[in-house]
Amino acid sequence: MPQKYNAIIFDLGGVLYDIDTQRTKAAFAEIGIADFNQFYNLEQQIHLFDALEKGQIDETAFVEGINKISGKSFDAEQVKQAWNALLIGMPGENIELLKELKKQGYALYLLSNTNIYHYSSIQEELKANFGLNALDDLFDKAYYSFQIGMRKPDAEIYQHVVKTSMLNPERTVFIDDNEDNIKASISAGLPAIHKQKHISLRELFEKFVF
Repeated sequence: MPQKYNAIIFDLGGVLYDIDTQRTKAAFAEIGIADFNQFYNLEQQIHLFDALEKGQIDETAFVEGINKISGKSFDAEQVKQAWNALLIGMPGENIELLKELKKQGYALYLLSNTNIYHYSSIQEELKANFGLNALDDLFDKAYYSFQIGMRKPDAEIYQHVVKTSMLNPERTVFIDDNEDNIKASISAGLPAIHKQKHISLRELFEKFVF
């Protein structure tokens, strides 16, 4: 049977990379922000976090913003440690799956809402644990929101990926764990599959026709 798709676009956190936002909520509570969830969660977030993910502010401005909304005086390391607490790790089986898909002839892309903190930490982890020079090495091209100034679920980011990588939307599929991002992708003309938390990435590929 011929492949239904020849290009796959992956989300990072919650699809390829394990995260738990409750860990960051707990970490901020531990240093004095008990109501952090009202500022940031997977469903919504205030402008400060949008600005960080779009690369509109740097780490210094982010720390200043956290201190402003909390009424505290945290230093840069405290904020970094709490903010990075949600990062659990990259399962080795997901890296192996990406390599298998590449051998099968798929073009692989990454489209992630992320920021300089999480990006840097993940790069260091992959180098230390898997010997990778960079996460980007696993893909034909990686798109990070903080580098391109756009974030999901804005329609422009899907259009940007399709246009700059010269993809055929009918032969491309996007995989994300966020339902709003899935709906936005489909609305933008890009087929998408919602990865549920209870299913592994390999099980997803066994379930759907690619």
